[in-house]
Amino acid sequence: MKILVNSLCKQGGRDYNQDYVAYDASDGDACLVVCDGLGSYIGSEVASRLCATKIVETYKHVKETEGARAFTPDIVKAYVQTAHNYVAGYKEQNPVLRSSCTTVAGVVTNLTDTVIVHIGDTRAYILREGKIVYQTRDHSLARAAVDLGEIPLSEIRNHKDQNKLTRVLGSGYYIAPDCEIVTDPLQVGDGIIICSDGFWEYVYDEEMEADFVKASTPSEYIALMEARLLARVGPHNDNYSVIAAMVVE
Repeated sequence: MKILVNSLCKQGGRDYNQDYVAYDASDGDACLVVCDGLGSYIGSEVASRLCATKIVETYKHVKETEGARAFTPDIVKAYVQTAHNYVAGYKEQNPVLRSSCTTVAGVVTNLTDTVIVHIGDTRAYILREGKIVYQTRDHSLARAAVDLGEIPLSEIRNHKDQNKLTRVLGSGYYIAPDCEIVTDPLQVGDGIIICSDGFWEYVYDEEMEADFVKASTPSEYIALMEARLLARVGPHNDNYSVIAAMVVE
C-alpha cells in the first residue's frame, strides 16, 4: 500500500494568504500539516508558515534517526510543541510579530499507526468506504455552543462565534493539542482531508463524502470540492487550504 497526496492553498478574496500547507509523504508514511494564521493579528502568515514547516522538518528528522518512534503519540505532540517554541522564539526576535498566532491540524501515519493533532478550527477528517468516520472537534465558541446543546452541529458554519477560537498556537500561553490515535490501521480506499475553515465552511461533510467516491486521485478529489466552494463564496472570502490523501494498492 502507498499514500497519494495533493494539496492547494489559495488566497481567496483576501489581500494576502495567511494559510500554509506542508507535507512529507513517501510510499507508506506521511506527515500532513495545514495551518491558518489568524487574520486580525499582524504577521500571522509568518506564524502559520513557521509552524507547518517546523512540524514537517522535525518529523523528517525523527523518522530518519529514530524510525517508528516518529509515529508515536507523545512524539507527534512534541512536533507541535517544538513548532510552538519555534514560533514563540521567532516572535521574541521580531517584536512586530508579537501578536501573531495560528491554528494547526496534522496527521502523521505509517498506515499501521496514525496520530491526529490539532489546535484551533483547522480540521482533519478520515474517510472509509466513502463515509467520514473521524472528524476533529474545533476549539471555538461555536463548537462550545454545540457541546452545550445550544445549536446543532449543522449550524456551526453560520454561527456568530464560529471564528472565535479558544485555543491557538504561538500565543503567550500554550495548551497542548488534542491528540487522537486511530486504532485501526489504514487500508486501501481510505482517505484523509485536512483543511482550514475557509475551506470546510463552504464544502459540507456529505459533499466531501460524495466527491471522494467520484474521485480516483487526490488532485481530482480536491478539484471537485473546490468547484463547490467557488460556487458558494462571496467576493471577499477567506483564504482556503486543503490536503487530500488516499491510500491505494
